Amino acid sequence: MGSTSCCWVKLLHDALSGWVLIVALLVVGLSGETCNAKDDGTKCTSSCGNIHNISYPFRLQHDPTHCGDLLFTLSCENNSTLLVDLPLGKYYVQSINYDNQTIRVVDPGIQKNNCSSMPQNPPFLTAPYSAYMSGYLLSTPVFYIKCSNPVNSSLYVDTAPCLNINASSLVQQKTYSYVKVGVMEVGDLNEGCSAEWVALALLNYSKGYNTSYESIHSALTYGFELRLLRPHEIFPICQGQWSSNRKCFPHTIPGT
Repeated sequence: MGSTSCCWVKLLHDALSGWVLIVALLVVGLSGETCNAKDDGTKCTSSCGNIHNISYPFRLQHDPTHCGDLLFTLSCENNSTLLVDLPLGKYYVQSINYDNQTIRVVDPGIQKNNCSSMPQNPPFLTAPYSAYMSGYLLSTPVFYIKCSNPVNSSLYVDTAPCLNINASSLVQQKTYSYVKVGVMEVGDLNEGCSAEWVALALLNYSKGYNTSYESIHSALTYGFELRLLRPHEIFPICQGQWSSNRKCFPHTIPGT
């Protein structure tokens, strides 16, 4: 009887020990998954074309939902072209700088070795990107100007023969096309001229410098920089409500 009880006690002890081991392994496994779930969002990496190691806060459109920040979702076309798709249009992503939190993008209307190609999207974008840092433009503005008469000014660069604006009928007056590099100041726009479009480019600019439109167009093909906005800089989407000081308020407040 004593030996039988001893055997039962030993079997029970071994069984309990086995269950304890299983439970311990499960706990370790679950805790490991929990840690990974916390880390995966910042450790996911992707690639598209020539841009590798795309990582937090960026993510690709078809990455797992826990990867990166949904605000900074990029799309990959034909596994070769990285795009940032914003309400005002798409832009080709050329490079990502994680140190200063900027990306370099190119307007899809600009084509290399085709100086007659023009930008098609406005460069002044909305959240979660900005063309400004500390109140200053990260890139140099390039204004496309149309004039009713020829202009002789060191500020204006003739776009001919790349861009020739001819009258489409005998009734219409011939116009002349120029670009002005740099911020538009009071008095920079000549009489009979109008600014038709603006683009951004990474140009070393000094007022009155001489260059050709071909070199300006080449700078446009290199792209311009956008800064990633930090969470506190992004205005909330108030969906029809009033917004003030980055907060949303209803149109009417019910009485208590």
